[in-house]
Amino acid sequence: MEKYARRCDATGRGMNDGYVVGDGELYFSEEQHLIKFLKGVAEEENLNFKSDKLMLDHYYEEEFYYYTEWEEIDEDVYYDENGNEYEL
Repeated sequence: MEKYARRCDATGRGMNDGYVVGDGELYFSEEQHLIKFLKGVAEEENLNFKSDKLMLDHYYEEEFYYYTEWEEIDEDVYYDENGNEYEL
């Protein structure tokens, strides 16, 4: 069984790379899920972007999110492909 370091908040599946919002408040395995989330944030902030790329660039520059890869399981828990949680 492959072990995953995080669980995607959009799909519930395990992930070893993806987007991190803030200091780990949310994790997204795919850009499309991040975009959907950020559109909600932009709406709350009354911001209107002409494109998804401009929105992504804005929030990246504001250090609202970043992309990373986890090569090791550094927590006391890990996840399987389906997002089931296991303790080390």
